[in-house]
Amino acid sequence: MAQRYRHIIAANPERLICNHNLFDIAADTLKASERAALVAILNSTLVGLFKTFYGRYAGTEGNLKTEVVDVNFLDVPDPRGASPDVAKRLANALKQMSKREVGRLVEEQLMDCHTPERARKLAAGPLVLSNELQQPDRRDLDDAVVEMLGASDRNERADLIDRLYKATARHFRDIRVVEVEKMKQRSKSGGKRFRVDDLAADIWDAAELEDAKPLADWLTQQPEPDSLVIIPEERPATLSNDLMFLPNTVYFGKSRTGQIDCESRGQAELVVHLANLGVVGQVTLPTDTAPCLKVLDRVDRRVESARARFKELTESRTGDERVRDQLLEVLLKWFVTGRVVAKTGQTADTDEAGAEG
Repeated sequence: MAQRYRHIIAANPERLICNHNLFDIAADTLKASERAALVAILNSTLVGLFKTFYGRYAGTEGNLKTEVVDVNFLDVPDPRGASPDVAKRLANALKQMSKREVGRLVEEQLMDCHTPERARKLAAGPLVLSNELQQPDRRDLDDAVVEMLGASDRNERADLIDRLYKATARHFRDIRVVEVEKMKQRSKSGGKRFRVDDLAADIWDAAELEDAKPLADWLTQQPEPDSLVIIPEERPATLSNDLMFLPNTVYFGKSRTGQIDCESRGQAELVVHLANLGVVGQVTLPTDTAPCLKVLDRVDRRVESARARFKELTESRTGDERVRDQLLEVLLKWFVTGRVVAKTGQTADTDEAGAEG
């Protein structure tokens, strides 16, 4: 549902169930070869450009949201018209693309630009194709799609693809220039710098996390927890090194004056990790070591996934490393303990703050 400058449509051969942010496209009436061709076609530059004329931009000008109704309206070349040769070329090109990271459709120099003046200067210069639009496997894929649409002459296809790439580069160039200008406007308020909390709120909304429940609430929904633990506020939390007499003890504070005795070494490790992430108060955790370590692994993966998304968005908002660090700290705190609405000091409803729908 949410896209930015990269165009990636994932295949789902194992028919995994998708959530609100990933839509299923059913193609049961197509043959296996036609379904494979459809996946390749959906990843073509042609569809990557077409989709920008549907949906709506949210958060910032570079974030496109396409709902089911928009996907249903989207024009897509019909894979049922593909010859065996074209279908094979589509499959081979997609296979090659899947071996590398798919890049952006906007030129790299604009992504590295964070001032409106420089963005406008770059946009006034010669059109530059992004690295992604210069990849041979992408061009092979697009060539097969254009041939499937009826362009049998190689030179004609080459000309059409060149025009497609220029139109795509120009479109995303315009989008990026407006985005940089809006970032600058938001960074000022009566001559003052945009508050970190306000900018963090904008990033939080743009992130559209699937699950943004506070970590303590999320833990109660896991299958393993069976005991209640109260985590003090003092930091840092450290694990006891006395494996013989105090193997399950966790100390709190620099002077280690506070402590709790856990049910197992695994629970103690989980408590230390949660505490240092910022969790305070009552939490429901597993008792035994093995399930505690499973939950610990899921916590790590959940937090790192959110961190990567926040990092990507903070880098698109500001070139100031200090501000980026501040934003990341605020966003991760919200993710762990719950987002706080500045006007009321209340914790925001996590379903509305974290995901739409």
